[in-house]
Amino acid sequence: MYKRCLHVNLGWVYILASLVRSESLVIHVDCNEDISMKCDAIEDKSYRSITWYKLNNRTGIIRRSDDEKPQFYEFPRPARFGMRDSLVLPRVRPEDAGTYLCLIRANIGQTNRESKVTLNVSTDCVIQTTVAVTAWQGVTHSTPQCTMHLVEVSVIWTLCGFLILGLVKITLCLISMQVVRNIKRRHSRGKQQQW
Repeated sequence: MYKRCLHVNLGWVYILASLVRSESLVIHVDCNEDISMKCDAIEDKSYRSITWYKLNNRTGIIRRSDDEKPQFYEFPRPARFGMRDSLVLPRVRPEDAGTYLCLIRANIGQTNRESKVTLNVSTDCVIQTTVAVTAWQGVTHSTPQCTMHLVEVSVIWTLCGFLILGLVKITLCLISMQVVRNIKRRHSRGKQQQW
């Protein structure tokens, strides 16, 4: 009876340990930062492959098997492996926010492991650009970096803007048509008076 209770208690310890391992790491970063997301599922270097996914849209990002060259999926941004197979995303944007999964495919006879990282990116973004200006003498100069502040607009405000723009165009078209009619009437009245 004592052995049985000990076995059950060890089972609960195992379940609790697996729950702790599956907790998601949360990272908060500013826009335009280079970020490296650590894979907590890596315990040692003995695994068949490692794959990073973005869970929000079920997109594969990058995969490597047995120290081979990385294999890239159709992820819309540049990504690479960092130290200890972490995922490196350069100059993150608000659309990069989400939950990322690191999946370790174990060698035969071992257990596959995974860990999650939740990335939060601030929405206050400044885009820095460098513009090359060519002078008439053929000398190229660089202007200092320009900063643009992006403001995200909701879909409702965007639709309202397009609706107002459409109504303004229709109104201007109707006014133009009325002006043309008035000019034609005056012109035809002038011809009739000449007869």
